Amino acid sequence: MKNLIIEIFDQEFSETILSISEITGLGSVNRVFEIHGRRGEYIIRLNTNEKKLEYQKENWCISKIRDLGIPTPKVLSFGLVKNISFMVQEKVKGINGVKCNRTKRKEIWRNLGKYAKIFQQVKRIEENEVEENEFHKNWKSCLEYNIAELNEEDSLVKKKIFSITEHTKIRMALSSIASIDFKVGLVHGDLCPRNVIINDDIIYLLDWGTAEINVVPHTEIGILLLSEEASKVDINYFLKGLGLPPNKYMAIEHELKILNLLHRLDKYRWAEGHGISSIEGYTEKIKKAFDQINKKY
Repeated sequence: MKNLIIEIFDQEFSETILSISEITGLGSVNRVFEIHGRRGEYIIRLNTNEKKLEYQKENWCISKIRDLGIPTPKVLSFGLVKNISFMVQEKVKGINGVKCNRTKRKEIWRNLGKYAKIFQQVKRIEENEVEENEFHKNWKSCLEYNIAELNEEDSLVKKKIFSITEHTKIRMALSSIASIDFKVGLVHGDLCPRNVIINDDIIYLLDWGTAEINVVPHTEIGILLLSEEASKVDINYFLKGLGLPPNKYMAIEHELKILNLLHRLDKYRWAEGHGISSIEGYTEKIKKAFDQINKKY
């Protein structure tokens, strides 16, 4: 891998590398390396699954939110070399959000809410190739697809992940939101201290790999509700930053939980269709999302 990194930096920047060190423990999808070169310091992310389109999406999102005034490391280059996708970004000095104390953690979550309020105004990821390769054209087509999959041949029943009664409840819940005219916007999809670097009180937001256009503000909040990285206190600070008072949150809470169930179902369908071996993680998240709406049906 180090020889490939040297090749990329020579090809893209004519940069001589002095040292390469891998950063571990902050994610499982990409391999991430810190690079010291003669002319500067960099971060390179690598993936063997030819994720060029994903990095193309990230590059657009990062450029857009920088224009909106949200601090994030600049993309210097991205592409595909020897069937391995890469993205090179400037290195932002500072500490990762997971290493911060409780006081600073509150500030992180409040700022993530403020950032979300800004980037949720973006209505499209304006990259034609990225848009064309999206699994669903919009949230409505995602809903229609997932309702159609809730049939007698559904693996969720065949594998006894859900009973027939629970399966029917899921269909009822999804059908109940079909006529609602939700707002859509840009969703980061993985807001947490792990994806933050703090330098001189500036909070930099990282990693747009899970970004999508979806229902806002519901989707971002729903993801946090099932997150193992966000406590109830964290979510409350996020909602404050988002500018969503308790009464307005309560007004959308049930819709939000149904949309979260939809989101988890769709991830499961994707994993099943792609033959993901560790699909148990997807089913557990569906069950957690279902538990949040079960009593209503």
